[in-house]
Amino acid sequence: MTSLSVQTVPRPGDGQVCAMLATDIAGFSSPSRDDETRRHMRDQLYKMLRESLEASGIPWEACRHEDQGDGVLVVIPPCISASSMVDPFPMHLRTGIRRHNHVSSEAGKMQLRAAMHVGPVDIDAHGLVSTDVTYLFRMLDARPLRKALDAAGTELVVAVSRWVHENIVLRHPSLADPTLFTPLRARVKRTSVCGWLYVPGKDHQ
Repeated sequence: MTSLSVQTVPRPGDGQVCAMLATDIAGFSSPSRDDETRRHMRDQLYKMLRESLEASGIPWEACRHEDQGDGVLVVIPPCISASSMVDPFPMHLRTGIRRHNHVSSEAGKMQLRAAMHVGPVDIDAHGLVSTDVTYLFRMLDARPLRKALDAAGTELVVAVSRWVHENIVLRHPSLADPTLFTPLRARVKRTSVCGWLYVPGKDHQ
C-alpha cells in the first residue's frame, strides 16, 4: 500500500468524522513491573503503533494522538479510509507485539487491548473530545474485552463498534473474515456498549 504524503493530508479537525483507535497495555501497573520496564513498554508501544499505521498507509504524523499513560488514543485524518484499520493494521500490530515479546524479559512482555470506532471528533484547548471518543473508551474498558484477552492468551484483542462492523467488516469480507468477530455487549459507567470482538490471527475453532 502506498503511504500518503503528510503534507497532503489534513489533520483531524473540529467536528470531522474520523476513524479512531484506543489502546491499553494489559496489567500495566502489575507489581512485577518497575518504572524502567513501564517506560520501555510505552516506548515500544508508540514505536509499534507508528510502524503498524504507516505500514497500513496511515501517516503517523498526520494523525492526532494523545497519551493515556498505559495506552494511546489515535485519531486518523478523515480523508483516509477506515478500512485500513480493519486490515492490515491489526495484523501488523500483532506482529510487532510478537517480535517485542520474543526478545523481552518476562515482566516486559505485552498484551494489548484495542478499540476502534468512527464518528465526529472535536478538539478543544485540552485535546480531543466528543461523545464518540468517550464511547471508544467505554468499549476499551468493557469487561468482555478484558476477559477475551485473558481467555485467548494472545498478543492483541480488538473491539470494533457496531458502525465499523456493519460498514466495513460486513461490506468488505475480504479484509477480515466476518465469522471471526463475536458479539460484544456490556454496560460501562452507565453507557451501553454494543460492538464486536476480533482476535487477529486466530483461526477458526
